Amino acid sequence: MIISGSEVGSGAQSDVTINDEVATKVAAVKRCLQIKCGTVASLGLNLLKRQKASIDDRYYFEEDTSDLAWLLSHRPNDKMSAYDFLFNMIYLKEMTGNSYIYPLYEGGEIKQLILLSPNSVTEDKENLYLDVHDTVNNIYNSQCLRSDLIIIRNMSMDGGYTGISTLHFAANTIGISYKTDQQQKSMFTPGSMLRGFITGDSAVQQGFGRLQDKQLKDVSAQIRTAIRSGSWLNYLPGTMKYVPTGISAADMQLLESKKFTVAEICRFFDVPPEQVFQETSTNYKGSENSQTVFMTSTLIPMLRQIENEFEDKLIPRSMAKKYRVRFNLDNYYQSDITSKANYYQKMVQSGALTPNEVREQEGRAPIEGGDEVFISCNVAPITSAKIKGETQPAVQPNGPQADPNKSLDGKNQNTK
Repeated sequence: MIISGSEVGSGAQSDVTINDEVATKVAAVKRCLQIKCGTVASLGLNLLKRQKASIDDRYYFEEDTSDLAWLLSHRPNDKMSAYDFLFNMIYLKEMTGNSYIYPLYEGGEIKQLILLSPNSVTEDKENLYLDVHDTVNNIYNSQCLRSDLIIIRNMSMDGGYTGISTLHFAANTIGISYKTDQQQKSMFTPGSMLRGFITGDSAVQQGFGRLQDKQLKDVSAQIRTAIRSGSWLNYLPGTMKYVPTGISAADMQLLESKKFTVAEICRFFDVPPEQVFQETSTNYKGSENSQTVFMTSTLIPMLRQIENEFEDKLIPRSMAKKYRVRFNLDNYYQSDITSKANYYQKMVQSGALTPNEVREQEGRAPIEGGDEVFISCNVAPITSAKIKGETQPAVQPNGPQADPNKSLDGKNQNTK
């Protein structure tokens, strides 16, 4: 039996138990989570309904206005907005391995989508039912079918029954990074920490016995406490001296290894290192390419998984061709003004969008004549090129209709 919740791993070389609280104290982990959760949440999940076009027997999809559409795009439940809902759904997927969403129905109509709290679902792949015991949301159901819950799983190792958190796979790397941060704190607190040895002055007193050893330990403890308190002046007995040492080679290697652990953490979370502010020499084009790679290799598979799960659990099979659940991928590039402008320009010139549709996406009022569709033919109305298969008469560059009986000088060739 597997209990859903935070996967706990132990770094073999770090001697620290890795859970979500420890992991998020590592800057690279927090940044990776912020990127994945925030990006998915900012795209927005929409319910689309198929509509019949006015031309021929074609169809298109537009945003629906039903109660389910409101739950997906605005407020899934009384406690969360749509953004918080998606953000925490991905967070639980990454950090616990499974996100469970309980559709709450009243009178046969869906009223809320409840994101169940961690450790509230017990799964047994040999049992048909799941046991839901969520004291936070006050939901209790010991006979819950898998088909009754929307389940977003992380990578699974038991045939897809239960997901395993990213922390489980990255425990050693995160543990090393966490211990590196702790070691840095020890090295530089309360500033440039002095390091060295307290020893006896061999010129004054030869040899050490039990009494001298105990005195060295006591004096060392007093000096250590004084340095950590930020004291600038400290006292040593006349028979003792301080031998300073610098940062050891192991400490230098520990600091140098931080950049490599950041890259490893990025690999586990499938996030480009450039997006966690790792030092790179990439230019703007390289950064743009990393955004594209992040979308195609990381986001697209995850978004498709979510879309498919919501469609399967919320849309009956008889209505599957009429409704779709989709993320709005246009929001992914909204911060890149140049790319967005080029996209709009090509869409308008190819007749895919009208100027007013572009203005609507930008939150601007429509203009007169902006509903006309254009194609790239020195920018002319699309109806001027071809109407229902009838070719328009040839037009000379200067405007008059061409006459095959006239030469280029305008004289009739049939006149003698």
